[in-house]
Amino acid sequence: MSDSEKMTALVELAGAVAHELNNIFTAVTGNIALLEDELPPDTKARLGDVLRTAERGIALSSKLQAFAGRQPLRRRKVEVNSLVARVVRDIPAEALNGIHLRLSLSRTEVHCLVDEDKLRLSLEEILCNARAAMPSGGQIVVETRLPGDGKTQPLRPGNDLMIAISDTGKGMDPQVAARAVDPLFTTKRPGIHAGWGLSACAGFVRQSGGYMTLASKTGVGTRVEIHLPLQGS
Repeated sequence: MSDSEKMTALVELAGAVAHELNNIFTAVTGNIALLEDELPPDTKARLGDVLRTAERGIALSSKLQAFAGRQPLRRRKVEVNSLVARVVRDIPAEALNGIHLRLSLSRTEVHCLVDEDKLRLSLEEILCNARAAMPSGGQIVVETRLPGDGKTQPLRPGNDLMIAISDTGKGMDPQVAARAVDPLFTTKRPGIHAGWGLSACAGFVRQSGGYMTLASKTGVGTRVEIHLPLQGS
């Protein structure tokens, strides 16, 4: 079996497991909600711990579904430059302490058929990771680029838009970078909320007809690129 076939099988297995996990945890949380009004206060408190654990299970199954490309998407035609600019603008000033953020957008309006909320979540996740990689400050560059930018040529469906986020943070060694989009892998300490996750970002982009790449070098920084098919203007 080739590496490509192994990955396809892994993705299909992840999707099937996620679907079953979601059904189980949804049943658990639903029954807990029904029981809450019938139990004494001390039991309710313990039941709350069970509920929070089940909710973490639902969050994990959602990530697996995203990784497997099985999440429900609400696609519509989105002008991506405007969305990227809004995401950057909405980063709180205190979250950029010591970080210089540069935005470089294509001069042409760019439309993609995509789930706007999930694209926003993906960009926010990558930007959050970039900030976390620079506790002493640095630079983040967010850019959008079209095929042949700077040249006169028509945009056609089938062309790709690239959204890139680069940082000058601590970077990742090859072993960590190779697992960065693994849905069960995180570099965050136990108990720290792992967020949307790069695996969910990659799965969402694949499901949208595009692809995501990640390049990182220890002590130099990380660059994540999202490529999405254009829909024309």
